[in-house]
Formats: sequence, C-alpha cells, structure tokens
Amino acid sequence: MASPAASQQPSTETSEVEQHLQLTPHALLCINAGDDVPSPLLQLLSFEKLIDDENDNARYKVVLSDATHMQLAILPPKYSGLLLSETLKIGTILSLTAYACRNVWNSRTIIIFSLAVKFTNSPLLGKPRYLFKEQEQQMLGRDAPATTKRSLKFGIHLPPVQHESSVNISPIKALNPFQNKWTIKGRVTNKRKMHQYSTPKSTGQVFSFDMIDSEGTEIRITCFGDVAEMHYHRVEPGTYYTVSKGCVKEANTKWNKLNSHLEITLDNNSILKRCDDVVECEANNSQFTPINEITYCTNNTLVDVIGIVVAVGEPSLIRRKDGSEVTKRIVKINDASAFTIDVNLWGETWQGLGEDLKSMHTTQAAVVLAVRNARVGYFNGKVVNTTTATTLNINPSIPETETLMSRGKISDALLPQSCVAGQLNSQYSRMTITAVLERTSVLSETVETTIRAVVRIIKTDSFCYPACPLKFNGKECKKKCTQQSDNQWFCSRCQTAVPECNYKYLLQMKLQDHTGALWATAFDEVGTNILQISAKELYMLQYDLTTQKTPQSIIKHVLLSSFVFTLSITTDMYNSEPRLKATITKVARIDYQTENALLLAEIAQMTTTA
Repeated sequence: MASPAASQQPSTETSEVEQHLQLTPHALLCINAGDDVPSPLLQLLSFEKLIDDENDNARYKVVLSDATHMQLAILPPKYSGLLLSETLKIGTILSLTAYACRNVWNSRTIIIFSLAVKFTNSPLLGKPRYLFKEQEQQMLGRDAPATTKRSLKFGIHLPPVQHESSVNISPIKALNPFQNKWTIKGRVTNKRKMHQYSTPKSTGQVFSFDMIDSEGTEIRITCFGDVAEMHYHRVEPGTYYTVSKGCVKEANTKWNKLNSHLEITLDNNSILKRCDDVVECEANNSQFTPINEITYCTNNTLVDVIGIVVAVGEPSLIRRKDGSEVTKRIVKINDASAFTIDVNLWGETWQGLGEDLKSMHTTQAAVVLAVRNARVGYFNGKVVNTTTATTLNINPSIPETETLMSRGKISDALLPQSCVAGQLNSQYSRMTITAVLERTSVLSETVETTIRAVVRIIKTDSFCYPACPLKFNGKECKKKCTQQSDNQWFCSRCQTAVPECNYKYLLQMKLQDHTGALWATAFDEVGTNILQISAKELYMLQYDLTTQKTPQSIIKHVLLSSFVFTLSITTDMYNSEPRLKATITKVARIDYQTENALLLAEIAQMTTTA
C-alpha cells in the first residue's frame, strides 16, 4: 500500500497550487448526498492494487481527498498505466469527468469512469479525515472485508451519474413504514442546530429539520453521526429538496407536534437533493390556541400561539441547577382574546430574532409573532417556552396576521392586569381556602389565586436566613450564605466570601378564613410588607439591649390581622404522598371600599341566581 510519506506534510506557506488550483470544497459530501458536482477537483492520497488482479491492467483502490474529507474510490484498469508511469501519484490533483457513487465494501464508494490529470506535483492539501469510519478501518487493516472477484467487479459497468428529469413524487401523507421506494419533495420550514447526544449505548451528533409538501403536510427528518455532518451545511430553511431512501417510523408525539404521524431518519444510503423547480407549499397548518385557553393547559403541553408583540425585554443570563448559564429574553404578545402571555426565548439561537423583534416593535405600527411547538410552563402565571422544536415567524402571510394587524399597536402599559394569562385580577379569581385546596387536588398542577384570610400563626424559631449581599447578573444574589471559621460568609453561587451578610425573610405562616386553613411560605418582599420591618432589622433586635421590642413581640402584633394574599400553589410527592406547597407572591392590606363592592356584587349574584 502506497501512502503519503511522513515528511510530506501540508505546506504552511501559500504554494503555487494553492494560489491557482483549489480543490472543490466539500465535494465528497455533496457527491454522497446525491448532488450533481460537475468535474470535481480532488487529490490522490494513496492507492492499492486489488488483490485478485495481478496483471498490468489491474484495478486499483484509491483514496481521494477534497481537503476536508477523504473517501475510497475504484480506478478502472485503463488508468493503471498512469500509476505505473507515475503520471498519477500521491498528491496528484485530478478532475473526475464521469463517475458514480455506489455501495461497495459495505460503504459508499466512488466508481471512476474517466478522469483528467490537472497537476502532478502538489503538496498534500488540508487535513482531511475519512468521511466513513468503515473505510478508515479498512485502510488500517482492521475488519477489512474479504475481497472477491464478484465484489470487485461490482459497479465497473454501471453508467455514470444520470440526471433524472422525471421522478415519481409521493405526497408525505402517503408514506408508511413498510414502503421502501419513495421520493418526497418539499420546502424546509425549520432547521435545528447540530448538538451532541449521549445515551448508555452511544454518543454522537444529531440535527433535524422539518419539511412541508404541496399538500400542506409536514414531516420531521433527523440525521445522526456522519450523515448529520454530511447534510447539516447543505440544508437551508426556505429551500426545496427531494428526499428518498430514508427510514420511515412512527413519530414521538411527545416531542413532535407536526401534522404527520411519521418521521424520517436518513442514513448513508439516503439521498437528499436540492431542486430548483419549486412548488407552492401551503404554510398555514397551525391550530393556534387562544391565550385565554392556555391558562387551562397543563404544564409541558405543546401549543401554537400567535399575537401582536406588546413588549420585548432585554436578554438576561439565567443560571441552571447544574451551574451552567443560559440566555433568556421575554417577549409579551396579545391576541384576539385580549389576553397577554410571556414568550420566553431560551438560548442564543433566538437572540438575533429577539433583536429584530425589538427593532421592529419600536419602528413599526404593529408586529405579529407566530410561535409553533412552544411548551407551556409556569412562572408567576402561565408562560410559553421555546424548545429545540420551536418555530418563530414574524408577520407570517396567514389570515390571522391580517386580523391582528387590524387592531393596531398595543402598549403594555395600557393592558389591564385582568388580561394576563394565569394572572387574573383579584376580583375575578377570589376564592376560599377550601375551594383552593379542592381545585389543587383535582388539577395536580400550579394554581395561582387570591384569598382573603387572617394570619393565624407565624413560626418564630427560623424567620430569616443569611443571604449574599453581592450583585449577580445585575440583581441582588440573595443566595443563602454559610459562615466559615474565619467568620467570613461564603456564597456558593458567587464563589466569594464577604465579611457581612444580609438577612432575608423566610416566613412559615398559617392562613385561615371561615372555610379552612393552610400553611404558606412568604419571602423577603412579602414578609416586609406584612411585618413592616426588614428581616435584618428584626434579626438584630435579638441583640439590641436598648429596646424592649423583640422579634416575637413584633410578630405577635401581626397575628389575627386580615390581608388579601395572592398564592401560588403546587402539589409534589413526599414519601409517596401528595404534599401541597403554597407560596405567597403578593400581599395587600384590606381596602374596605373594594371589599364592600365585592360583597355587594356577590350578594347580587346570589339574589339573581335564587
């Protein structure tokens, strides 16, 4: 086996070849993907006589490079004399004028029919690696398949690459897992970033894209490993392609909300080809959920939503539980139901679009945002979060856009609080404690509501915690600190020790009304509003000998006082038993004029019903 000499390394200086004769970029990727690459320029890296041909007109197995990848090829007998005369040698740059790409030796191999030598004395260009790992193993002598006369002659009499002008195109909805011969054609509507995956059995890279055909049916296409690398840079959103010879299987509806119940996985035998003759692909397949109905959707539900952009926030860094950071930007939208919801754009993928939205919202009369495959979540009310499957479209050409545009631009400041999904005004969501408990046990999800109750008990043994006073991402950290042996306070989030900490409320309170009672947690802002004193001041009273006030006396003074509480209530499992967790998000003192109006309205409703 002739191989490149160790001393024959790529030149660091620009050579004559590099100045005047460049290899065809990514030629091997395109050839294996089924694209027409006319007369690609490739470099010969090594050659080997096939073991069953011992005459002067033997066929040769060669390795070709496009400076990025390299791949096996079969050289016909008519060119064996060029190798013997060293017209073809290691480093030669040649042009393939006729070729085919077929399955030989259990991998894709280029069958050369004719070539032209362009340059013979060239240094090795680039740092290529094998496009297919099976071929790398063969050239290293591991797991090389036994070569027979029959297998070696395979493909020698195959015709060169043919351009099929007419292909039977199948509609996407006609696909099924038991059909092998099919070709679909459509436009790429969404492409996801390449990312790494890891399972107990394997690791690698993966990306996927969505395609829509002329009948408006969509399907998801996924590529793994070398196939992902082969097609990732070729797939462009908005471009038309034909796809054939993929593996069709049932879609996982947990992650795939497209209107096809199938999805496709491409392999080394699959063909993805860009086409210039476009067809009109229907774009409006979304079943948009009104924002007021998202309030009743369970968390993690995938929804499509559309609305006028009301406000675009600035990006901020959010620290995950594993310590990593992710960018988040909040976009508020309002739809025909007159409700508003937060769309959380997670990750760097959407930040460019977020800047475009902000600019358009400032300069244009109205901007419509359509969000597809967003996941319902909860954070101080219902929100929708972007995922890797989410698609965002600005001012899409659909009837819903025209309807929303006719309403004109909406200001966030003019929206009533009662129009925010999951955050209804108190007069619309006032409940009793018993009703809250019953609703929470039935829905088994986060419920936000408002109650009027008295403070029955406040635990005084641990009413606050030592908090970090430093700034983190532009805001006060508030992470709990631990005291070290040198009396310094250490924050695990900021990774910094400070001489003095701050104190924040963590109140455990029992609330009670005429129907029942429940325990709730109040944090610093709410605790300060209830006790009318900061947590640090209340904590320091324990050591102040100049006053008769104590933390216990101030807390006791608040007991049996009435407030209007806004609660966020969730249910989790503890020792296989459901446990209710209530957090006070807002608190207000009784406004008797408002309370009297509510009572009169309730009495009027009861009288009308009777």
